[in-house]
Amino acid sequence: MALIVASNREPFIHRKVGKAIHVERPAGGLASALDSVLGAVNGIWIAWGSGSGDREVVDGHNRVRVPPSTPSYILKRVWLAQNEVDNYYTGYSNRVLWPLSHLTLDRVYYRRQYWDFYKVVNKKFADAVIEESGPDTVVWVHDYHLCLVPSLIRQALPSAIIGHFWHIPWPDWSTFRILPQAKEVLEGLLANDLIGFQIPLFVKNFMGCAKECLNAAIDEEGLSVLYNGHRTVLKAFPISVDFTSFSDTASAKKPSALRRLREQLGIKNGYVGIGVDRLEYTKALLKRLQAIDLFFDKYLSFRERFTFVQIAIPTRLSEPYISYKRSVEELIGRINDKYSAGAWMPIVYITTKIEHKELALYYRISDVAIISSVYDGMNLVAKEYIASQVDENGVIILSEFAGASEELTGALLLNPYDIESFAENIKRALLMPAEEKRSRMRALRDQVRANNLKKWSDDFVSALEERHRVLHQPAGNIFLFLDYDGTLAPIVSRPALAVLDQGVRAALERLKSMYPLAIISGRTLSDIRDRVNIKDIVYVGNHGAQIGYGNVVVPGSDGPIDTGTLNEFRLKASAALKAMDGVVIEDKGVTLSIHYRNASARHKKAATKKIRQIADGYRKRLRITTGKEVSEVRPRNVWNKGDAVEWILKNLGTGRMPVYIGDDVTDDDAFRAIATTGVTISVGTNVHAQCYLQEQSEVKDFLDWLS
Repeated sequence: MALIVASNREPFIHRKVGKAIHVERPAGGLASALDSVLGAVNGIWIAWGSGSGDREVVDGHNRVRVPPSTPSYILKRVWLAQNEVDNYYTGYSNRVLWPLSHLTLDRVYYRRQYWDFYKVVNKKFADAVIEESGPDTVVWVHDYHLCLVPSLIRQALPSAIIGHFWHIPWPDWSTFRILPQAKEVLEGLLANDLIGFQIPLFVKNFMGCAKECLNAAIDEEGLSVLYNGHRTVLKAFPISVDFTSFSDTASAKKPSALRRLREQLGIKNGYVGIGVDRLEYTKALLKRLQAIDLFFDKYLSFRERFTFVQIAIPTRLSEPYISYKRSVEELIGRINDKYSAGAWMPIVYITTKIEHKELALYYRISDVAIISSVYDGMNLVAKEYIASQVDENGVIILSEFAGASEELTGALLLNPYDIESFAENIKRALLMPAEEKRSRMRALRDQVRANNLKKWSDDFVSALEERHRVLHQPAGNIFLFLDYDGTLAPIVSRPALAVLDQGVRAALERLKSMYPLAIISGRTLSDIRDRVNIKDIVYVGNHGAQIGYGNVVVPGSDGPIDTGTLNEFRLKASAALKAMDGVVIEDKGVTLSIHYRNASARHKKAATKKIRQIADGYRKRLRITTGKEVSEVRPRNVWNKGDAVEWILKNLGTGRMPVYIGDDVTDDDAFRAIATTGVTISVGTNVHAQCYLQEQSEVKDFLDWLS
């Protein structure tokens, strides 16, 4: 597998300093997380070359090997002209997509030229990926800057495996519909095989947008979208930090270093609070400062006893960020003027970049950290603070609108718009008993330690590798699963008339010599065996309740089967349906099938209504599903087709890729069971399947092609 990462920001920047060229690593842990991944596979990272010395160190293909100390992968740079930066990056990415995704709609500023340049730059990135790609390529695209790259790659490389991680929030449809290019952006992203989001809410929002904007087929249980014949899997991958790095760095600091830092900040005694943010409006710095102002106004005893250190790094030197910076600094000045006493200032304001090894020390000396975002995909400052709290005596105040709030049980959650409660939370954090602080922080540290940055990158790459394995597996290494009625045989008026076409039988005989083969049916095991009558294949009856191979029959259930309840249901259904001509109850021992294909339209409607009414009293004990003019009834612990497929793969087909063809609702369980590990094909369109054949007659053609 060849891995290519594409992102707007590069992992290393070469800058000219006089006649020398210095190498810098941008802030953030993404580069360090992916260094080891790319190094292990000799991969390629494609990014915008923004450094003043970047062009001087690349070869004729715009490549340079990194990291500088131990080169293990290739950094390939994409060059952007200033008007491209102004419109693609500052314009469409940060003045349109960023505020839209963070629900700050009054800050959305759209111009047509932004979109025109966004398309141009996305094509530059896609061309760079295509240029470096081979037949075994897996591509991992990052963030909102490159929404169109997946579709451009897909057009040129139909078999490429493409994944995308969306680092920021994804809004719901009522917000996303504001985007003039909503359709184009969604279509670009749905060329991915996998899209990762920070939290499940953003997955749900994306599915809603795809459904409303594109009328795409949504599988809410399997978390996927089917659009234009392509299936995109969606999943939450909460990003994290390098826990060990922050924890070890904080632990290495001696008490004398802690004292020196407090002295440098002008803090002789008392409590310390900290905020670490990029200086931009989604972090709600103004709300935070308003709460601190109210805190000192209400709780006079904390004056000269509490100092808040605000580290705010300007990263976007354009509007509206310049105006926001001015507003923040003016409010800090007013608060300091209002409450300062002697050498004490309530707020220490820092705008210079602080390296992680020093930042861990700031976190360690702080009694409380405040994250007040109005909306955040995750917010890694929260996790950095927790990883650095080796003494376990700090408290974290966290906005409920930051993605991290879903994971970090033990944080004090707040609504940053509720300034009164905000101020009260600061007081609560500072006065919290020591034992409660330790208990909360210990649980938080366990969570971040277990779900660290490496786990995040490993989980995403593993999911991509799985898609790669499935779609590039040698054809001889599959396990073929086939439904019977509606798939191998056409749907007929009476089940007894459903016979196997001789051409289909011949194809199955050929296929069984090539692949392991299983026929899965709602019929009884003996019926489906007699009907197909091909030796040395696996048969599954009763929708998964019976598995037979050779002379072995495996009962498909988790524990004893409640046949008493099933019989009780059958008696009630028989009494309720006996006057309805054409409605037949088939008792198959461990399951029931209620057929109404031959009933009149009036009786069909009456029968389905009556079955639903009876079923309401059995929801906890029985599972009732409705297929093509049939209702299937089974005890809850009896296996379905998905359970049977999983058992067969584990016990009879280890290491093989499943291919499943089915046509009915009962096949959905199997489609979902192998959604990320196999190929699913529906006879007729089905949102749970990846591919489809238009009608049953095409199954023979497919089997002939496969053989």
